[in-house]
Amino acid sequence: MAFVIYSEEDGVFIGECMGLGFWSKLDPADQDCAVTFPSVDAAEAFMAGWEGGRPARATLVPVVPDQADGFASIAACMRAGLPEWITGDSETGNCRPI
Repeated sequence: MAFVIYSEEDGVFIGECMGLGFWSKLDPADQDCAVTFPSVDAAEAFMAGWEGGRPARATLVPVVPDQADGFASIAACMRAGLPEWITGDSETGNCRPI
């Protein structure tokens, strides 16, 4: 079991690149999976490093990772009760470690 960060407003936290965060409802950047965290503490520590700290609207959702390097696919996120997101290129498996 792992955890993804979720916000009703922004969607599933996909990951970050060069300090920019990507969310499924805002800009999934063609990512077809989401970064996961091995524990609640790890996710909380990660969010604590964000400018402004942990967003009040963020929740942690348990998910079973099903991709390389512990990522959770869109399908895995949906099995956890999260909404689907659309990518422009879901065939490529663009997930990268954060």
